[in-house]
Amino acid sequence: MVRSLTYFHSLLIILALASFSQKEWYKKELSEEIEKQYAKQLLEGGSYSSYQGSVPEQMHYYEAIRMDSSIAELWREFGTARVKRGILDEMYYFYGEAVERDPAVWAGFRGYLYLYFYRDFERAIADFNLGDQANGQVDYSQGQNHDYMRGIAYYGLNNYPQALDQLNSYIDQTIEEAGAEWVDVYALLYKGLSLIKLDRIDEALKTFDEAEKIYPKLSDLFYHRARMAFMKGEYTQALELIGITRNYFSEGYYHQRPYVEVLDQIYLQDIDQLEGEVREAISGSG
Repeated sequence: MVRSLTYFHSLLIILALASFSQKEWYKKELSEEIEKQYAKQLLEGGSYSSYQGSVPEQMHYYEAIRMDSSIAELWREFGTARVKRGILDEMYYFYGEAVERDPAVWAGFRGYLYLYFYRDFERAIADFNLGDQANGQVDYSQGQNHDYMRGIAYYGLNNYPQALDQLNSYIDQTIEEAGAEWVDVYALLYKGLSLIKLDRIDEALKTFDEAEKIYPKLSDLFYHRARMAFMKGEYTQALELIGITRNYFSEGYYHQRPYVEVLDQIYLQDIDQLEGEVREAISGSG
């Protein structure tokens, strides 16, 4: 029985070697057409078969770029892995290569990173402009409208009139095309904050009312309303709004993003400090 199994295994090996000899398993020279085909296959397989940024995935992409360096998405994939690991200089290089090859697709994506990850607002605006120019229209990147993100970038630059112009452009277009309920609530939040910076308090409060219809529990809205009430000397109302803010904040209803801190993000310490200031003002007035 043992001898029979040995013969059987030997036969299998011989048959396998015979079949292998009939195939070319490695070619030193590949046609340009075949290399481009393999590069696409490596791109598609690399991100699904291995963890992003892992050694196997990166080896897939290095080999793919060797075969066809014209594929912008390959360079972008290299850049994304660096973003998530904080390797900024390499991010600049790889995303730069992607944008150079296909600005219509990747300029806005890089602008998104400049805006949220690096707070390089001027470069973000330049990339949104570049992407829109390449596409011939106001485009979207990472699911966000470029006018909307330009507005946030201008807010970060303390250019509040321009922030309002961009945010209103996004808001008006969205209402016209889809309806008020489809406006991103954080566009309204930053519109309200821009109005506050311009001392247009009543307009800001009206904007927060519009935002509340979309996101009734967003604690940021109640926090900034409380600040406005405090500024007006409406201490009782301010405390009521702070109480609502605290409840919704404790439930996790506040503006935040993965990986990064958003502009003017509120924290529990901010709520505590505002309440302390209001109570101190009340005791002082009494």
